[in-house]
Amino acid sequence: MIDIKLHTPIGVKDCLPPEQKRKQQVLRAVSTLFASYGYEEVESPMFEYMEVFSDEKLGSTNPNDMFRFFDRTGNALALRSDLTPPIARIAATAYAEKKGPLRFSYVGNAFRYSESYQGKLYEVSQAGVELMGASSVEADAEVIALAARSLQEAGLEEFRIHIGQVKFFRSVLEETGLSEEKKEQLKDLVAHRNYVGVEEMVEENEMPAAIKELFLQLPRLVGGEEVLKAAASLVESQDAKDALAEMKDLWEAIGDHGVQEKTVFDLGMVNSLNYYTGIIFRGYTYGTGYSVVDGGRYDHLVEQFGKQSPAVGFGMKVDAVLDALEYAHPGEETGGIDALVAYHPAGKKKAFAIADAYRKKGMRMENSLLGDDFDANLQYMKERNIPSMLFFQTETQLIYVRDAKELGFVANEMAVSDLMGLDGEER
Repeated sequence: MIDIKLHTPIGVKDCLPPEQKRKQQVLRAVSTLFASYGYEEVESPMFEYMEVFSDEKLGSTNPNDMFRFFDRTGNALALRSDLTPPIARIAATAYAEKKGPLRFSYVGNAFRYSESYQGKLYEVSQAGVELMGASSVEADAEVIALAARSLQEAGLEEFRIHIGQVKFFRSVLEETGLSEEKKEQLKDLVAHRNYVGVEEMVEENEMPAAIKELFLQLPRLVGGEEVLKAAASLVESQDAKDALAEMKDLWEAIGDHGVQEKTVFDLGMVNSLNYYTGIIFRGYTYGTGYSVVDGGRYDHLVEQFGKQSPAVGFGMKVDAVLDALEYAHPGEETGGIDALVAYHPAGKKKAFAIADAYRKKGMRMENSLLGDDFDANLQYMKERNIPSMLFFQTETQLIYVRDAKELGFVANEMAVSDLMGLDGEER
C-alpha cells in the first residue's frame, strides 16, 4: 500500500534547491524590470469569493475547474485561479477615485484543474503586469515590449511573441454567415490549430469566397506587416478593416520599443479567456509545449467590480520558463554557495566576522558545522561542489582552499588581513 504522506498530490510538485534558485533569479530579474517601468507590486489573497474568478460573467475560469470550498458561514470560496481578476477588483475598489493609468505588477501562484492533465501542473507560478486606465496602441505596445524584455531578463533569447486580435477574428467569423453553433465549431477548430478540420468545414458550408480563402490561408497568416495587407484584401466588414488598421499602428509602436524582431502577427490566434476584447498575445520558445507568456487587452473586466477602466496586461508562466531554461542550458548550476567557512575554536569569532562582511557584499557564505577537522570540511566542500573554503586556524591565520579546475583543489596558508582587505570591518 502506498503511503500518501510520502507523495505530493497530482498536479503539484516540490521545488528543490537547484530549481528554486533559478526560479528566484527569474523572479528577481523580472520584478526589477517591472519596477523600472513604473509598475508597483501588489498581492491579492490566495483565495477569494468564487464569483471573482467565475466565467459566468467575465472571469476566466469555469467553476468546475476551480479548487472550491466553503467558509464557516456557507460562502463559496475558491483558490486563486487567475491573478488578473483580483487586481481588477483592487483597481475598482482601493483606487476607485484614482485617475489616469494605474500600473500594477504581481508575483504569485494560481490554482486550476487542467482539462487534460498530461503532466500539467494544477499549481503554477506567475509574474506579470496590468496597465489599467489606458486604451491606446501605445499602451498595448508597452505591455508587449515588457513581455518580450521579461523573457530576455529571465534568460531566454530564442522566443517569439505571437499577436492576434479578438475584434478581427470575431468580425471575420461574422462574415462567414454561419449559424451560432457552426461559428463556435469553426472557432474551436481554429483555436486547436486543426486546419484540416477548418478546411473541411469551410468547403462544406456556404460563405463568401473571400472569407473562405481567408480561413484557408490562416496557417500562413503569421508574420510581420505583410500578413495584415494579405488579410485586408480578403475582408469586407469595416470592423475587420479597423482591427487590421489598429494592428498596423501597433506594429509601428512595437518598432519604437525595439522589439519588432521578437514579435509576429498570428491572425489565427483565438482568445482563450472570456474577458479579452482587443489584442491578445502569447510567447513561445523551445523546450516547452506550452506558451511561456499570455496576455491581451480586456476593457470590460474592471467594470464588473464597479469602475470603468480599459486595461491590458500579461502573465509569465514561470514554471514553463524554467523548463525552457533547463532545455537551453541543461544541468547548469545557478548561484550556489560561494564559500564554506570553517574554523578552529581560536578562529571562530573572526571567521563569523569575515563571513558577515562578505555577505554584506553579496556573497553566499555557509558556516561549517563539522568542527575543526580540516579533512572532513574539505570532503564536504568537494561533495557539495562549493568552489572555495576559508579555514580559520586563529584570529590572524587561515587556510584558503579553492577549486582551480586545471589544478584541482589548491590550499594556501595566508594571513587574515590579506583577505581582500576584509578583517571584519568595512574599510
